[in-house]
Amino acid sequence: MADKDSELRVVRQSRDGRRRYDEQGKRTLVEAGLQPGVSVARMAQEHGINANLLRKWIT
Repeated sequence: MADKDSELRVVRQSRDGRRRYDEQGKRTLVEAGLQPGVSVARMAQEHGINANLLRKWIT
């Protein structure tokens, strides 16, 4: 997950601090999170997002 294509980019940030992420970055993280033996919490931490948010994207 170290290459530039897997980078999670913020597309927009609202006044209250909520961020919108690009669809391709989200899709890449979800696909990686579905692999056996991958820690969803660790992946979320490495990309600077909350683990619950990544779990929500996966579902």
